[in-house]
Amino acid sequence: MAHWLLQHDPARGHCGDGDWLIRRYRDRVRAGDDVALWHSGRSGGVAALGTIVEGPHESPGGTAVGVRFDRWRAIPRAELRADERFRDALIMRMPAGGNPFPLRPGEWKAIAGARDAHPGDSGT
Repeated sequence: MAHWLLQHDPARGHCGDGDWLIRRYRDRVRAGDDVALWHSGRSGGVAALGTIVEGPHESPGGTAVGVRFDRWRAIPRAELRADERFRDALIMRMPAGGNPFPLRPGEWKAIAGARDAHPGDSGT
């Protein structure tokens, strides 16, 4: 199982479950992989965790993956930059890259075990 990060600019509106266009790693993303939602911008950071529910497929606009977010988190970029497990993540070094961004196991652990579960989060 792999771990991925999908970036979204919240200034462009709400995002969530459904098809997400991807430009890279089409041959590596699989159903069942973990995924994190990253909000770009000054107050950005991780906003949610979930699962790739459908592997790469053709969709209007290009290749997409199906995603379901089920664990909402608020982990600010500054907090992740201070975490030695996450500070060298590709999203921190090359934020203008296209979706998805790969996450190494330690980077995933830094966000999956983070504090701040929102109300209604099962914590699993």
